[in-house]
Order: sequence, then C-alpha cells, then structure tokens
Amino acid sequence: MPDFDKNFLEAKGLPVNYKDWELIRTDRIPVKKDFSGTLRIISTDSEWLQGVNIKVNGKMTILGCEGQRFILWADDVLKDGSVHFSGTSKDSLLFVWNACDIRGNRSANSWQNGAAMIVEVNGNTRRYRCNDFAPDEDFDDLIFEVTIDE
Repeated sequence: MPDFDKNFLEAKGLPVNYKDWELIRTDRIPVKKDFSGTLRIISTDSEWLQGVNIKVNGKMTILGCEGQRFILWADDVLKDGSVHFSGTSKDSLLFVWNACDIRGNRSANSWQNGAAMIVEVNGNTRRYRCNDFAPDEDFDDLIFEVTIDE
C-alpha cells in the first residue's frame, strides 16, 4: 500500500510523483479578485461519506451562506448535482481539497493516510480524482469538478 503521508512530508507539501501521476493534497486555483464558479460532484465510491473543502482568503457565498471556508458533503451536493459559489479573494487564490467522514458525524478528515488528488485541467474546469483516507491507489473515492467563470 502507498504511504502518501511519507511522500508529502518529504516534499514539504509540494506535489509528489507516484507512478505516472502527479499528486497533490490541496489545489490552489488562480481566481480574479471577484470570482464565481460551480462545484459539481460527479461520483463517489467509498465506504465513507466524501466531501470537498473550499476556502478563500476573503469571503464567498455558497447556498446563501457567507463565509471563508466551506465543506460540501457529496450526499448534499448530489441532490442538486452542483453548487454555485461567488466571492472576493484577497490573494486571488481559491483553495480546494477533499475530505472524508470516517466517524460518521460529518467531521472532516483530510491530508492523512491515503488522501491525495489527481487534477486534470481542461480550460477553466478542473477535474479532481481523489483518494480518501484509506491507503490505496484507486483515485475514484470522490470525483468532482470545479469550474471558474471567466
């Protein structure tokens, strides 16, 4: 089984190469000072509830709520398919990372054990293939997209 913790520790949080993939734990998406976009959950395949953390150094609005950081659980987002967001960024970056709930109480576990993401960029859409808490290498536990409006 892969030991992504060790790889990311040695890389000091930078992307790591594993087999033919570049893996990250957090994506930093360039955005305009005032931005908007859509997050869409495509699929999940895990024993645990999957989620997406989204954060900005500023403020954003999702589903009528304003804040700096949100976690969107897949079972909530899948009801509608996607969630629109908008905000203002102080440093022109939007941070995105996956999470899973291994306790069953909607507490987020991130950046541990098997957690890692493969990012595929196509124009202004980024597709994430995620591995959850389990130290395996299937990268299908959560698949989602973030599209930033241009």
